[in-house]
Amino acid sequence: MLEEMTVLVTCASKHGATTEIAEALGRELDAHGLDVDVVPADEVGGVERYDAVVLGSAVYMGNWLAPALALAEANEQALRGRPTWLFSSGPLGDPPQPDPPDLAPLAERVGARGHRVFTGRLDRGRLSLGERAVVRMVKAPYGDFRDWEAVADLADEIAREVGGGVQSTT
Repeated sequence: MLEEMTVLVTCASKHGATTEIAEALGRELDAHGLDVDVVPADEVGGVERYDAVVLGSAVYMGNWLAPALALAEANEQALRGRPTWLFSSGPLGDPPQPDPPDLAPLAERVGARGHRVFTGRLDRGRLSLGERAVVRMVKAPYGDFRDWEAVADLADEIAREVGGGVQSTT
């Protein structure tokens, strides 16, 4: 009998859209028969008990959020020792703007198998007055641009690599 793989899906989210992506990844991985924990990045004590890790962050003002970066830095060696994927959420519109940060150095340090960028959501009602001013200044479009099929595709890729057997239903 195969031992069940345990996967941590974790992220840092500013207004909840990235958390929703992490939750969707978790559901898809669970559908593949993997044992999945979805935990906010600032609540993860360590990654040692997991067989694989998916770490993401909202891209806010052109950067990953501090809790995701801190988790990666604090667990750099442990992440190198297990399959790890990174994802960013935040570019908006068509074509997506702004570009996500260059995470190649971080991906190399943690031995990431890949970095996926998902378009994000910008909800005026969740923004502070200052954030709305920045949105107006950079002419970012409001709306939900997340591509749930792309999220499911990443989960399928991860499941194939770590041995999840059931196909996604999306």
